[in-house]
Amino acid sequence: MKLSLGQTIVAIAGAVVVASIIAGVILVGSPAEGRLQQLDSARIEDLKGIMVGMDSFWSRNERLPASLEELMTDPRVEVRTRDPGSAEPYDFAPLDEDTYELCATFDLQSLEPARPSSADFWRHGVGRQCFELDVDTSDEAADR
Repeated sequence: MKLSLGQTIVAIAGAVVVASIIAGVILVGSPAEGRLQQLDSARIEDLKGIMVGMDSFWSRNERLPASLEELMTDPRVEVRTRDPGSAEPYDFAPLDEDTYELCATFDLQSLEPARPSSADFWRHGVGRQCFELDVDTSDEAADR
């Protein structure tokens, strides 16, 4: 049985579509992996927001809050303190008068940056990762 020109073109086009889908999944990752990357990005943004909130809290109270719940009682601080995937609260622990630790659980290892930057601080592995932070005690933090 010999295929007509039209059937051959349809078969080739079908093979190209299948190959493109496979290549896309390999290069970009699966939709599930994309969701995990979005969750990890949201976690980092949440931790950055908490960091700014801590600076603001410190500038008004000259101390760290005892907990994330206390941070949330400040009407000028609006941060997300719960993991977007699990809805569990992030871990916070004061280490001394102006140093604290924030922890979150990540699904994926962070991507290698194209060039060194301040974002390197937020690089993380899979699982529970903690970041040690110092509050900004400068006068600029008081202006926030």
